[in-house]
Order: sequence, then C-alpha cells, then structure tokens
Amino acid sequence: MEMFDKNFLNEASEMEVAAEVAQMEQAILDKKEQGQESEAEMLELIKHLKFKPEAIEAEIQKEKELAEIKARETEEAFQLQKEEGLCVETVGEEILDQLVLETNVVSGGTPGHYLDVTPYHFWCHVSRHNEGGVTRGSCSGSRASRKMFLYAHAQGDGLGWTDDNDVTTYGRFFYAFWPRKIGTVRVFLPVVTRGWYQIRSNDKWWNSKEAVVDLRASVRLYQNYWSPTVERRLFRRADDNINESGRLDLYQAFYSASMAVGANKWVIAQVSLRLRVETEGSGTLATLSFRNPDCIFIPGVRFEFA
Repeated sequence: MEMFDKNFLNEASEMEVAAEVAQMEQAILDKKEQGQESEAEMLELIKHLKFKPEAIEAEIQKEKELAEIKARETEEAFQLQKEEGLCVETVGEEILDQLVLETNVVSGGTPGHYLDVTPYHFWCHVSRHNEGGVTRGSCSGSRASRKMFLYAHAQGDGLGWTDDNDVTTYGRFFYAFWPRKIGTVRVFLPVVTRGWYQIRSNDKWWNSKEAVVDLRASVRLYQNYWSPTVERRLFRRADDNINESGRLDLYQAFYSASMAVGANKWVIAQVSLRLRVETEGSGTLATLSFRNPDCIFIPGVRFEFA
C-alpha cells in the first residue's frame, strides 16, 4: 500500500484557492469602478458645502488612531495567554507519516463507521488585498494535535469608497480511507473553534465604510474525481455601523456529500477552514483570531462506508 501523493493535494488546493482569489479580486475591481464615480460625486458635494479638506483628513486620522487602540484592547481582553487544553505535540512529519501508514491506516471491508483522528496532510495559505490600510494573516497547523492556528486581520484606510483592505486565510487537513470493497462513502465532520473576533465600522453620510468577518468550514471527497463541496458558515458579521467583539468558542458538525468509490484505492477527505475579513474606510477593523494557544480543533472525521 503506497501513500497518496501529497503534491497532488497541494497543487489541487493551490488551483482551487487561486480561482477563488481571482473571483474576489475581480469583485473588488468591479466595486471599485463604481465607487470611484460615487467618491467623485461626494467630494464635489463636500466641496460645495465648503467642508475644509484638513478637517476631513483630521477625521480620517482620528478614526485610524482610535481603531488601533480598540484593536489592542480587544486582543488583550480575548486572546488566551496559555494553553488550556492538550499541548501541541511535536512530531516529525516523516515519523508521523510512517506511523499513519503502519499503525493507523483507516480501512474498511464491511459497511460501518471508521474513525480517522490523525490528519494525513496539512496545507495552508494567506491571501491579502491592501490599498493603504493594514492587512495581516498567518497560518500553521499540527497534525499530531489535530489543530490549526489561523489568523486574519484587516484595518481600513481612506473614505472607503475605493479603499479595500482584505485578508483571506485558509487551512486544510486531509484524511485518508482505504475501502476494500466497492461501496459509497460520506464523512461526518465535527469542528471546534476556540478564538475571538472583532468588527468595527463607523459609517457617516459623507463616506462609505463597512467591515466583514466570515468564518466557514467545508468538506469534499476524492477518489478519481472530486465530490461536490459541502460548506457550512460557522460565523459571520457584517455592517456599515457596528462595534462588536467577543470569544468564538463554538462546536458545529455536518456531513460531506456521498460518493461512490472503488475497492483498494485511497479515498481522501479534504477538510477546509476559511477566514475572511474585509474593511473599507479609515477606522474600520475586522479580525478573526485562532492563534496559539487558541486554535481550530478537528477531533477527527468519521468515514461512513456502505
């Protein structure tokens, strides 16, 4: 029994994410073209009403400084400072691969439920779109402890009509199942999040501010071809006038699509987490944080073979 080619999994992830990022970038470009016209009209109105340019700049700077203070206060209030659960185990990737192959192969020759608690592979990526604000993101994972450490933070700039500052952070665990007979497979996926969020936007009539935080999980299967993706929105907040923050200590679970599979060939379950934060305009904040010792924990996946 040979191990599944991890390069294939990496390449498939890179292609999928590149296509999604291209769509998001095009959406930003389309919105920016519309925003440029609106911004020009608003600036003309502001000029007609005899608003002083220096007053507008002072307001932008004031909002920026206030956002920085709010960001520090929220992180101090909600970021865990010490591990409150299982410690992150340090196991070499090659050693872990060999252990999975020799002692933890999840296989099934009869209908039933087969639990896989050790990810076969981990992949992650951070995408940023910056137009003068702050965009930060990070990603890492521990297969041994079954945890992802993901982070996305954006802080806006300008009036917001054409200023997009966004971050998308991806994390993926892959699990493997070896069916010994022809059948059908679906996966039950539990997701535990332990982290925090912040969202802030103070929109006024003469600007166009907005903030978004969006957390999603998805799962799909592969054997010869990819099954349809099943996605679950775990958390989302979005508004032009909003000021919220808090812990995101959640548990949710859902199923993948079912897929017909052949015998004696790997079935791969791709489990994806996506953090998306968007900001438009000075003073806007959007943060999703699952940095160590916070985390996104996948207890394991259950292959249901029939």
